[in-house]
Amino acid sequence: MSADDMTDTPGSEGYKDLLANPYLAGSIKFVLPLAIIPAIFAALYLIEPYQQFLVISGLIVAYFVPPAGKESIIPIAIVMGYPWWLITAVIFLLDVAVSLFVVWNFDLALKIPIIGRLLESGMTIGRNYTESQPWLRRFSTIGLILFVFFPLQGTGAMNGAILGRLLGLEMGRVFACVCTGSLASCLIFALGSDMLLDVYRQNPALGIGIVAAIVVAVLAAVVGWRMHKGRLRGRTPR
Repeated sequence: MSADDMTDTPGSEGYKDLLANPYLAGSIKFVLPLAIIPAIFAALYLIEPYQQFLVISGLIVAYFVPPAGKESIIPIAIVMGYPWWLITAVIFLLDVAVSLFVVWNFDLALKIPIIGRLLESGMTIGRNYTESQPWLRRFSTIGLILFVFFPLQGTGAMNGAILGRLLGLEMGRVFACVCTGSLASCLIFALGSDMLLDVYRQNPALGIGIVAAIVVAVLAAVVGWRMHKGRLRGRTPR
């Protein structure tokens, strides 16, 4: 084979030309993130007994319904007997799918009736958050990771991806921040719940005591945060 024949052979350039097609690239960016979710269901159907598959499918659906989140779905799954690594992988991949869809299709998704309203709500949350936390713009990468990591109302993968776009970050950077925050959060909730369940099985009183202490600490943090926000509003000139 001559050098000319090798040059004419379709290779990486042909592949790049295909991806350069806006219609093909747009279709891939729209379909691929959405395809992750049914792929998760299919994998669970293959590896889990049917009854357990139905239960975890219900937890997945509940994860998308506020106010449910990692802080509730993951511990419930652990208590119901699912291994920590499985529920971590499932929730993390769901966040990957959601964040990838938002990062790739933000402008297009705003035009979709139901999804558009959800994104507009997330944009409002993102703007309010950046206005109340000015340090977020100075430390945008760390701030975005923490925004996704902490299980507060209005945070999470979707709103984290929206916030990243509002901050003007590159798409790859937004996606990496959301994935980092999501994975860290999933691991802490899953491993923590698994450890607490083991403690409870060995010593029920100690396990209940630890859970009660965590609940009190969380409630105190929430009350303190709301009081702090109230003081900030009181200082804001009208």
